[in-house]
Amino acid sequence: MARIVFSRPLVHQLSLPYLLITPVVLAILAAVVFTVHGDVNTPLLYSQCHSRSRLPAISHIPVLGAPACFLVSSFMFAAASARGVAQLGVFLAFVGALLTACRVEAARVCNQRSWHIRLPTLSWLAFSLVGGTFIWDLWIVPAFIKHARDLKVERPKAGALEAGQAGGDLFGDEDRVVLERSFITRAEVYAIPLAVAIGFLVPSILMLVFKDAVSVVVWLFFPLWVATVYRAVKLAAVKLLRDNGPLYLESHPPSVAIVYALPFIASLLSHGFFIWNLFCEDHSRQMTRTVLKFIHIDFAFMAATVLYWVLVESGVIPVLLMLAFFVILGPGAALCLTWLIRERAICAFAVEAEEDGSDEESDGDDSTVHEETPLLN
Repeated sequence: MARIVFSRPLVHQLSLPYLLITPVVLAILAAVVFTVHGDVNTPLLYSQCHSRSRLPAISHIPVLGAPACFLVSSFMFAAASARGVAQLGVFLAFVGALLTACRVEAARVCNQRSWHIRLPTLSWLAFSLVGGTFIWDLWIVPAFIKHARDLKVERPKAGALEAGQAGGDLFGDEDRVVLERSFITRAEVYAIPLAVAIGFLVPSILMLVFKDAVSVVVWLFFPLWVATVYRAVKLAAVKLLRDNGPLYLESHPPSVAIVYALPFIASLLSHGFFIWNLFCEDHSRQMTRTVLKFIHIDFAFMAATVLYWVLVESGVIPVLLMLAFFVILGPGAALCLTWLIRERAICAFAVEAEEDGSDEESDGDDSTVHEETPLLN
């Protein structure tokens, strides 16, 4: 195996099986850490749900009643104190930024061939209802890494095919990459932020304010609300916009601001409230502390998986910048800024790879000519 250069994306250096080792290892480590940090409060809470003595409207549901009651109760306990609201707010802001990033990637032309990326609702439902960090480690991030690897392999072939059919390149390497990573329609610029705002941020705020079972249940199904609002806004925008052609988001600063402003501001506010709350006395009950401990673990492994995802697709520089932004601005704002830096790095390395491929192809053509040159008698 060739020496790994971390300043370059790993997707350009390693095969897919090697790239997927780290997410699997992180999932295993997460399971171990969850098990080690468990305490008596967790089985006690589940036993209350199993005996139907807690949240009877939910716990009496056949088969799914006890686990559903346990999940809803956990979020209710997490938001039961000011310290819990502060920590949960940081986590939710990070999830909102991740949701925005996934929706941005789902709208790009180059990702339409992967249904896992193009249709993220199912994977996000699994995240909110079932697996948390395990869904990130074993489903969402591997899907993105696999598709990135496929694109790396297919892009030079597509460029060569286009050049052969047209008798020359219709687009330069950079133009071709930009077209691949553009939005299909400009309507995405309005559909994505409104879907995240109405479908995710509003239920998140309601859960933090009311702290009851109804608000938690509404929040747990946020992927459905996001998908519904997204389709409605996109349909309306397609009909209303005069110019609804493709758009490369990162080349249009006003559109970048529209898409990322809300999760960025939400992260700044939650980060500021969290820092302020650290200087206040913590009145959380023991059950709240237990649930928050599990949320911390879930958040830590999700963040580690996202950092690895960025490393694989764009190299070590965006990862280091994300860590710096993480401390100063909060995890959600850090992700928003890093996603813009990541996109620039992806385009730069993709163009470089295409140019290298073109050079190798030219060298191959020259060698063919020399091989066919008759030998001197």
